[in-house]
Amino acid sequence: MAHNVCGTWEIVSSENFDEYMKAVGVTDENRAIANKHFVSNLKNEIKQDGDNWSIKTITDLGEREVSFTIGKEFTSATLDGRAVTTVVTIDGDALVETMKGEGFTSMNCRKREGDLMVMTMTGGGIVCTRKYKSI
Repeated sequence: MAHNVCGTWEIVSSENFDEYMKAVGVTDENRAIANKHFVSNLKNEIKQDGDNWSIKTITDLGEREVSFTIGKEFTSATLDGRAVTTVVTIDGDALVETMKGEGFTSMNCRKREGDLMVMTMTGGGIVCTRKYKSI
């Protein structure tokens, strides 16, 4: 079950992040900031209480927390401040987050693989893979 992604995770690798950001419409200025602050020194804290979940993203720029109920659509914002409609579901042992914003759709899939949490971000035909270790 997807609850095996709960915990605090620190990024250890990131592939195609800049290309992914371009594909989902992140501005050049915001991509430069993200490439500096979201490629290293990035943590995710994932918590679950029944169908209620929260994901806190922690960087040296600050923290952002999103709370949600599995299967219920909610309004949120991307890390660069764009409005999105989001729904999070469970697909087998994966936590799947689908975001729709003006001109883009993105899907983030978090799944435990051995000692790592692997997050696959897909948007605009580009796939970014980020791996995290438990801390």
